[in-house]
Amino acid sequence: MLETLVGFLLVLTEQLGYLGIYFYMVMVGTFVPVPSELVLVPAGYLASQGQMNYLLLLLSGSLGSLSGALINYFFAKLIIKKILSNKATFIERVTQFFNVHGKVSVFIAPLTPGLGQYVSLPAGLSHMPFRYFIPFTYAANIIWVGFMLAVGYLFGSNEEGSHSMVIQGSLFLFGIAILIAVIYVIVAFKRKSTI
Repeated sequence: MLETLVGFLLVLTEQLGYLGIYFYMVMVGTFVPVPSELVLVPAGYLASQGQMNYLLLLLSGSLGSLSGALINYFFAKLIIKKILSNKATFIERVTQFFNVHGKVSVFIAPLTPGLGQYVSLPAGLSHMPFRYFIPFTYAANIIWVGFMLAVGYLFGSNEEGSHSMVIQGSLFLFGIAILIAVIYVIVAFKRKSTI
């Protein structure tokens, strides 16, 4: 059963190609609840077998995620804000939060499974400046996409120690994300105490 599912995902990913992976990741980047792992891990495996190019997969996946995040951003900025026009206090609170914590939020959230695609909604609602939204969102997405591809690549490489490398890579990735969040919170508290 599991072999059949894995085989199906590999065939599906290969047939999607780079453009298909881009559009799949656009969906992942929006509020459509589809998991990136279903395509990225098999794509990484196919790259390890020489059937796809790792760098092109990284580029198409990360740009797709960013495009999806931008769709959410504009959806919140143009449509949700009009719907919530009578909830001025809520919009004010979201805006205040994003003025203070927006940068770290759009960087950390995409590294959190199930949360990443939704952070762009409050970012759009609060009109977070593009000069922060795009680079922080893209940096997080390229880390996530690269990591998922690496998982598939390592499993396909048949090297000893692949599994432990995947576990170490996971811990390192989430460790970096937690470290950035902790540093950010400490700096924010120090700033508040000096004001």
